[in-house]
Amino acid sequence: MSIIMVDGIKDIVFHNGIVRIDCLSAGPNGEQRASGTIVIPGNVTGPILQSLANAMQELDKKMRDHAAAVAAKQQGGTAN
Repeated sequence: MSIIMVDGIKDIVFHNGIVRIDCLSAGPNGEQRASGTIVIPGNVTGPILQSLANAMQELDKKMRDHAAAVAAKQQGGTAN
């Protein structure tokens, strides 16, 4: 298994039933460089992208809820 750091997308290509997503990451000098390619069979691309979108929405909700709880706790501590 490989890990691909994704700071951006260079290109997305659909060829021969396969979706290829060329990923970019920031190098030590701040310039973008190729970091790898995500390869997804075309027939499962839709469900995979939907799963990613749903997971990101849930993560965003958890992060907002946590930030609100921290802010409420801080406000409660400074009101004394």
